[in-house]
Amino acid sequence: MPVQNARDVVTGFLQDVDAGRAMEAFARMSPDIRFDLVAPPPAGGVYDRDGFIKFFSETMAPAMAAPFRVKIIAMTVEGERVAVESESDCVNTKGFRYNNRYHSLFVVRDGMIVELREYLDSAMMQKFIDI
Repeated sequence: MPVQNARDVVTGFLQDVDAGRAMEAFARMSPDIRFDLVAPPPAGGVYDRDGFIKFFSETMAPAMAAPFRVKIIAMTVEGERVAVESESDCVNTKGFRYNNRYHSLFVVRDGMIVELREYLDSAMMQKFIDI
């Protein structure tokens, strides 16, 4: 089976997230991905796939009262690098609407996401997870 190109891998990842298919999205990440969530602790930091799954499962998912939606605003692809502007929409268990904006840089090799650097409004993220 041919390896997917970088655009298709990232688009598939974000479509999986938008559709609530978290495990399918995580499967597109290399186990040793370097995921740099550019935000102060406790949410921010550098994760591998298992570390991010743990963060998502223990911190983000329990805060969600509605599906986590993601809309791609723009995408630029150059070789293995994919830059994405996106916007999320979700409501937490206290009724806070999480409508964050992101700029993410993905690096894709052999059909897997091997690096991800994500910039976002970290204060809004913190408010969302402080339930």
